[in-house]
Amino acid sequence: MRRAISSLIVRAVDLLSDILRDLRLESTVLSVFELHAPWGLRKQRLEGGAPFHVVIEGRCVLRMEHKKPTELAAGDLVVLPHGDAHTLSSSASAPVTPFKSVLLQNGVVETWAPGKRAGRPAAIRFGSAKGEVVRVISGVFAFQDRRRNPVLEVLPPLIRVAGEHGRGPSWLENAIRLLIDEAFSEAPGALTIAERVADILFVQAVRAYIASERDAPSSGWLRGLLDPSIGRALSLVHARAAEPWTVERLARAVGLSRTVFAQRFRRLVGETVMAYVTHRRMHLAAGLLCTSNDGLAQIAEQVGYETEVTFSKAFRVWAGEPPGRYRRRMREAAR
Repeated sequence: MRRAISSLIVRAVDLLSDILRDLRLESTVLSVFELHAPWGLRKQRLEGGAPFHVVIEGRCVLRMEHKKPTELAAGDLVVLPHGDAHTLSSSASAPVTPFKSVLLQNGVVETWAPGKRAGRPAAIRFGSAKGEVVRVISGVFAFQDRRRNPVLEVLPPLIRVAGEHGRGPSWLENAIRLLIDEAFSEAPGALTIAERVADILFVQAVRAYIASERDAPSSGWLRGLLDPSIGRALSLVHARAAEPWTVERLARAVGLSRTVFAQRFRRLVGETVMAYVTHRRMHLAAGLLCTSNDGLAQIAEQVGYETEVTFSKAFRVWAGEPPGRYRRRMREAAR
């Protein structure tokens, strides 16, 4: 039984890489804080990005509306996938200051915005000079296009990767060490390396969530992926999106009747089989529009459409705009 569960988790992690490519993740390390108690930082809801914090020394408390406070210690990583407003503080009774105000007090005028690449992270000092010290790295995971992405849809408001005895998992410790070194290095390409290391933090946080059976949602992409038959069907769709899939063909491939397969797929994943196939093809097409110079006819063929016309029509329904306009808009935003 344990081996079967392990293999399902491995498959989930394998597919995760595929789906994260659809997100076109862009990580930014914004600040390295040295905080002296009592202190509190309040961050407003962030549209288009997922804030993250890594505690590298000391202890603090993270609070979100309608949720119990989460105590954090050195070695902990937290990610807020949906950009929810939250507060970090030395204690529940500590005075709270808006995050942007703290940045301004330290001479940081520009703040993060979707599609805008930040410069080197700011070193921020805040709080009483004599209070207990907490050091935190903060940043943002941004997604060029988070539209209907199955990973983001199933992630909880808060993911915590907990350290032990004041230390994080070995992968996190190594990543943080490299992140700090590169973020403040003057060497060519250092900032880009720091951003890619931060990407690893997001991937590993999601992997940790997937591996946590107790947090598995009652429906959605992850629940479907952890079902042996439906998970196999999802893998087939992701690996061979251009094939002429039908409900019957996928059912046959996973050894179920058409009716049982269609009903189980919808119950677990939360949408019909062919709706999911379309979403997968559109995510793939969106990536090709942004990263390749292929014409629309070529892209149509690569994602399973016989003609440019049928592809363009399907893409417009999915994205709310024609593929050509989508390509121009996304490339302009990336400049």
